[in-house]
Amino acid sequence: MSNRTNPNRGGYFYRIRTALVRPLTERITNIIRCRRLIIQTGICRFRAKHAGLKLGIWIAVLNPLLVMLAISFVFTHIIQLDIDNFPLFALSGIFPWLFFSNCLLEAAFSITSQQVLLHKFKVPAEALPLIVIFAEFLSFLVGCCIIYPIFLVFNPQIIVLLPVLLLVLAAFIIFLFGLGLALATLNVISPDIGQSLGIFIMFWFWVTPVFYSLDMIPVKFFWLSQLNPMTHFITCFRSLLFYAQLPAGEVFLAIAGCAAGSLVCGAYVFSKWETSMLKRI
Repeated sequence: MSNRTNPNRGGYFYRIRTALVRPLTERITNIIRCRRLIIQTGICRFRAKHAGLKLGIWIAVLNPLLVMLAISFVFTHIIQLDIDNFPLFALSGIFPWLFFSNCLLEAAFSITSQQVLLHKFKVPAEALPLIVIFAEFLSFLVGCCIIYPIFLVFNPQIIVLLPVLLLVLAAFIIFLFGLGLALATLNVISPDIGQSLGIFIMFWFWVTPVFYSLDMIPVKFFWLSQLNPMTHFITCFRSLLFYAQLPAGEVFLAIAGCAAGSLVCGAYVFSKWETSMLKRI
């Protein structure tokens, strides 16, 4: 009996390794090989994005602040939410959300808009979403230089949690890369995905607790919020920036699972459609 079942078990685990583990390790290896080019190209993209603007890199700071002011006015003076220090509460969710939405919108078109890197410089296609995410990350860092001190002034205790914040940010970037890789691949196969992404992100924004707290969600819908990966990431950022508290252990497990799952799924989608995708560009 055992001799008959062992090959089946071996075949099952072999299929898992072939479908999930091998594509992931291959993509990571390719990215490591061209890491310098990714960094250099990302820096050039960051500079080009802000070069033609009179405000330059200050746009990275003004965007979340203006959104914060607009939402704060609506939800404190019109809807009148009962949340202490609501502007900072909202900013702790808006700032990472804008980073998230900008990364996805840019990553979805990263392969179609950077074909010259693919053909002329032989950059691996899986590295193209990472280039645009790195460029957006540089803008995010510029914003952090202004916005983080604002939180620090109101609650100096958050400085102790900075190492944890960096770990959460690393998991967030991994999550974004996996999601961006899948979107970039599927957008080549079906361009409708990229065109409708903005509407989907807008819907995603309203069902994510960016400007409202988790305890405001009705009990019958709470389980749905827990299925939303951004709920856990926003909860982490808000705990570390606004409340100066470590998130609960299950929240850390959730963001780790989201990051790992996104990376594996992104590598799987890319590997499955790679041949068909490369024929189209």
